[in-house]
Amino acid sequence: MLFSTEPKTSLSELFDREVEIERFRSGLNERLVLVLGIRRVGKSSLVLSVLNSLGIDYVFIDVRKLYDNVSRKVPTERIYNELKSSLSRLSFWERIKGVINEIDVSLGPIRFRLGSSRIRDGIAKILEAVNSAGRRVVLVFDEAQYLRYSTTGLRPLLAYAYDYLRNITLVLTGSEVGLLHDFLGGLDDPSSELYGRYYFVIELKPFNRERSIEFLRRGGSGSWTLTWMIG
Repeated sequence: MLFSTEPKTSLSELFDREVEIERFRSGLNERLVLVLGIRRVGKSSLVLSVLNSLGIDYVFIDVRKLYDNVSRKVPTERIYNELKSSLSRLSFWERIKGVINEIDVSLGPIRFRLGSSRIRDGIAKILEAVNSAGRRVVLVFDEAQYLRYSTTGLRPLLAYAYDYLRNITLVLTGSEVGLLHDFLGGLDDPSSELYGRYYFVIELKPFNRERSIEFLRRGGSGSWTLTWMIG
């Protein structure tokens, strides 16, 4: 299991991330958490494993799959649809399903070029419905730097959720830290909607040589792999 390429979903599948696990658990008490690190270092695995271990309701959206390679944008309606479809896994889905259906009716047929602002309003209403259920929910945007390509501004929505939707904790992961900060607009920049908000940062770094060797040994790898990694 250690060598599987898909993100881990259980703490038993993680290797040598005790410090980061405890930091993430602690960070969930904050309103905004950034999980940073290079690609394939284990950001998604950390987030999913800890959330599953705590039994917290969460929504996990991988923004990369919403990115349109032709337009090089993340269409707003894709974010809306992904968020809406992810809600069904929440433990209190039945309590908010009627509200979500009403939002769909109020939006009517979605036409991206004509109604991106209406879709953004729909996203806000979904978040309000989730918050009003009175249950704590973690909203995760994986590889969140891709949100900078969204076709309508999402920073105001995040700032609104941060300020008023107290039952929602925001978690953004990013492998391109500069682009993620570009999307956030610089949390210390007065022109950014998120200016002045506190954020909790967890940085995952690659294993050093010693821990890499131990990882290979514990994973039961062949000697040729071990030689390739350290030779």
